Amino acid sequence: MSYSRFQDIAPDVAQEALRLMDAHGVAPHPRNFEIWFNYVSGGMPALRKAIDDLLAAGESFTAERTEKLYSEFFSLLSEGVQVSDATYRLETELDRLVAAFGEAGGNTREFGTALAHFATSLHDSDETDLKAAVGRIVSATDEMRRRNTALEGQLEESLGEIKQLQTDLDQLREEAFTDGLTRIANRKLFDAEMQRLAGEAAAENRDLCLLMLDIDHFKRFNDTFGHQIGDQVLRLLAATVKECVKGRDIPARYGGEEFAIILPDTSLENALKLAESVRRAIGEKKVINKNTHEDLGRITVSIGAGQLAADESA
Repeated sequence: MSYSRFQDIAPDVAQEALRLMDAHGVAPHPRNFEIWFNYVSGGMPALRKAIDDLLAAGESFTAERTEKLYSEFFSLLSEGVQVSDATYRLETELDRLVAAFGEAGGNTREFGTALAHFATSLHDSDETDLKAAVGRIVSATDEMRRRNTALEGQLEESLGEIKQLQTDLDQLREEAFTDGLTRIANRKLFDAEMQRLAGEAAAENRDLCLLMLDIDHFKRFNDTFGHQIGDQVLRLLAATVKECVKGRDIPARYGGEEFAIILPDTSLENALKLAESVRRAIGEKKVINKNTHEDLGRITVSIGAGQLAADESA
């Protein structure tokens, strides 16, 4: 994240950030300061909303919660480092491939020259010179074979590295767009897919619907049973939603206890049917304390459905 546009107001923003950190008992270390600096500056609206929701709910800013905030909103920094490293490795391998093909071209030209000399020798030389010419062409052929063997080894090594890079980048992309707790799409992927699919739906006059889910009385559940059980509930809800969707449908964690399902090529009538199916499926699940095996009851959700209208933005 670039902070150059905050230079003029940075002292005031920093002072207010430190004041809020002290007021809410947040430990004054660099990561926490970065969170609250961005909260005060307004540079990250999604972060500001997440903190405002926590403040409105009267939640305390424990070390675990601030670590989750940092991981959710600032993980792109570490992802950027990994992408840069993968890009550098890819550029290195491509340079090696270009050099190898250049060497192959040089080898071919040298061998062609040797063949041309040999052809001339067939017409203009006596027996002794012909034997010498044959010896030279045999030697050139052996050298060509040796160089090509070495080149094949280089190409195999580079292609193997590029395949590994593709695997690494696929894994990096999955991690970048997956919610760490629930293992479904995160807010970043949700925002990107909403923009993309809304554009496609508008351009091609296709249906696009959206379901928004919120766990009922989740704060009370957290306060009663603790945040570890709360996290278990979030994972249970995500798994249940995944069981209910199909095809191109995209379930995502929108934030906190809020979830969403993007439904391409789906009418509002069918979106409502799916919403009811999801609501029932979640209501049938029991929450069990994994440590004590105690039955903690059931959870319910409220779900809203919307359909993209003509000339409406995502």
